[in-house]
Amino acid sequence: MKFVVARTFKKNGSAAIAIDAVPSIMGYSEELEQRFGRKIEVLLLSGDSAEALEEAWPEYAPIAVTDNKESFERTIEEKVSRKK
Repeated sequence: MKFVVARTFKKNGSAAIAIDAVPSIMGYSEELEQRFGRKIEVLLLSGDSAEALEEAWPEYAPIAVTDNKESFERTIEEKVSRKK
């Protein structure tokens, strides 16, 4: 399965959503940056679960896999607002 992973550049990890759940990756990454007022690195990664993603890409862990766009954005918001 392919995931869109948003790395928040904090030590709070990343958020992931299935690639099918976002309409346009390029447009969506710009939308996220405008909404959160910061650069958010958006990656396409393959894996079967959060654990598989974290094992393959430990620099992005912990990775919270979400089901829909709303929970994905809520998770990003939580991660960027947490203290280190």
